Amino acid sequence: MNTVSLIIPFVLLTVFLLIRMPVGFALMVSAAIELLITGNVSYINQIPTVLYAAFDNFTLLAIPFFILAGEILSGGKIIDLVFRLVSIVLGRIPGGLGIISVAVSMILSSIQGSSAATAAALGKVGTEGMKKEGYDEAFAASLIASSGGLAIMIPPSIAMIIYGTLSGTSIGKLFYGGVVPGILIGIVLIGYIAISSKIHGYGIRTTQTDSREKFRLMYKSIPLMFFPAIIFFGFYTGKFTATEVATISVFYALLIGAFVYKTVNLDNIYGILSRSTKVTVSIFVIIAGAILFQHVLVLSGFVEFLTEIIHNSALTRIEFLALMSLILYFLGMFMEGVALNVLTTPIVAPIAVSMGIDPVSYGIILILNIEIALISPPVGLNLFVLSGVTGVSPEKMYKSVWPFILILLLCLVVIILFPKITLFLPNLLLSK
Repeated sequence: MNTVSLIIPFVLLTVFLLIRMPVGFALMVSAAIELLITGNVSYINQIPTVLYAAFDNFTLLAIPFFILAGEILSGGKIIDLVFRLVSIVLGRIPGGLGIISVAVSMILSSIQGSSAATAAALGKVGTEGMKKEGYDEAFAASLIASSGGLAIMIPPSIAMIIYGTLSGTSIGKLFYGGVVPGILIGIVLIGYIAISSKIHGYGIRTTQTDSREKFRLMYKSIPLMFFPAIIFFGFYTGKFTATEVATISVFYALLIGAFVYKTVNLDNIYGILSRSTKVTVSIFVIIAGAILFQHVLVLSGFVEFLTEIIHNSALTRIEFLALMSLILYFLGMFMEGVALNVLTTPIVAPIAVSMGIDPVSYGIILILNIEIALISPPVGLNLFVLSGVTGVSPEKMYKSVWPFILILLLCLVVIILFPKITLFLPNLLLSK
């Protein structure tokens, strides 16, 4: 086996990413050049068939529908409503808007499955509010970038849909598997903010809300709180697939957006559809490129080579997951989360299963690694999203984001060592 031919695709991909070529096209061009170099020119004719087969999957339709539902609900009025609601529930607490921002992220994560969308929605109002309470703006932006990553851990999650589709894992099990780890990460982040706030003396909220205003806000938020209930009901009862739940979410979002909160109308519906289409197309281009790249790796013998090395090394479960986490962390510093998911899942998930690792457990570990990658320099997609929304430079956030990276790495270690944290809820619900 020619070792050079195994590394050429990765060298090409690295070069294209360094020159800022879009990830999806970088994957496609790298794969095409590898085919030409290795003499597999005849395979180029099969590319349309490969991509058609990859996208001929009913489950993948859930992605554009969940994106559209999130866009419909991402208007400022709804974000303000959630912020005000959480503020009155948590009251005067150390940490103020820092803790409230994490709590709001957890709520929004149960409504929309995109971390970038959640981070962008909270970015401006959260960062500006925390600055008024004495927070350093880079710390505040890093906090929101980190908590925004909960959107791919707490269901519904686009990352889980992609992983489940590519690995053949039940998306319902993945959704339930992400609940406990998502809540755990949120609690740890809240604990860190509370301790930091007490040390530095910022974030104490002094404003009071009268009982009538509290009741009005809670009453007004009832339709929004039904959103997670609809999603979990669909999967718990087994009556709906992921795509059907996503479709129902769009109709429900339109209903409350147009008639309850009045945030959807003829003036902004075009913008909503336009933004949803752009995000959907960018995700599917990355998926197409990663699928093509992965097929080239199979042709070159890389997948067989990697599988043989891992099995011959006789790694334990923990050693394998630790090794994969290191690899995923390194790749994630340079690669967008969707590409990381699509590129590694068809290769690594079967190896993990062959080693006796539950596919749901591995999927949650993969997604947490993607969550860490989203805030890791030098790429860190969520850092650039927050920079665009708040005006805080990524370089400033590079210095403030490391405590949050360490927190997520700590949570990753705990989830690797104790897989029941992930599997408890899916197994409990299946037993019933």
